[in-house]
Amino acid sequence: MLDSTKRALGLLKEKGHRIILATARSPVAMEPIWDQLGCELFYIGLNGALIVQGQSILWEEAIPPAGAAEALGLARRYGFSINVYAGRRWVIEQENPLSQVEAEIVGVQPEVAGFGSLEKLHKILVIGGDGAARQYQRELQARTCELNVSISKPTYCEIVSHRASKGRALRQACALLGVDLEDTVAFGDGENDGELFAVAGRTVAMGNGHPALRAAADFVTASNDGDGILKGVLWALGQA
Repeated sequence: MLDSTKRALGLLKEKGHRIILATARSPVAMEPIWDQLGCELFYIGLNGALIVQGQSILWEEAIPPAGAAEALGLARRYGFSINVYAGRRWVIEQENPLSQVEAEIVGVQPEVAGFGSLEKLHKILVIGGDGAARQYQRELQARTCELNVSISKPTYCEIVSHRASKGRALRQACALLGVDLEDTVAFGDGENDGELFAVAGRTVAMGNGHPALRAAADFVTASNDGDGILKGVLWALGQA
């Protein structure tokens, strides 16, 4: 994590603002971030399927079983790397190079087990080659209306319940915290942040973010590796 990002978070705390992280990551993959920050934050996880505080899940939206079966069956036909998230668990059925790359990114290892052992699923991540993930997204959306299917990276397709999104989770989080949506500022970079931008009071897109997100933002900051978070926070605080 950049020193400028830590400075930005510290500045928000000093000003008395509440910080809510919104991520596609699972609870177990957030633990390395807490080590970097030195504290745990209230956050939206798994693309809006969970709201978590510390070790406690405050709100959840599981994938309907029929939708999960459709997504998994189609992913197997595509030959994708399939990753399933259930609460605090990240499960793969067999080790594979693509899931190992994801493990290196988030700093934790998945559990190898059968998906049938899971009571309910909160997110499915399938990883394939360039172009294949987008094709899978279109085909899955045509097969069922029970799923929210988004592309987070060119090779990553993320599946949650059609009732789950970062935007809906932000509404729920604000209700839990007693915060008006109009008083929120959302930062984002991926296509899966579009629904978050649709409900937040003000929006900041990272300079290296998805073109549609940059076009929709109130402010476009620098890239995520170029002090973009700090510059966006300063803009939101009227100090840019």
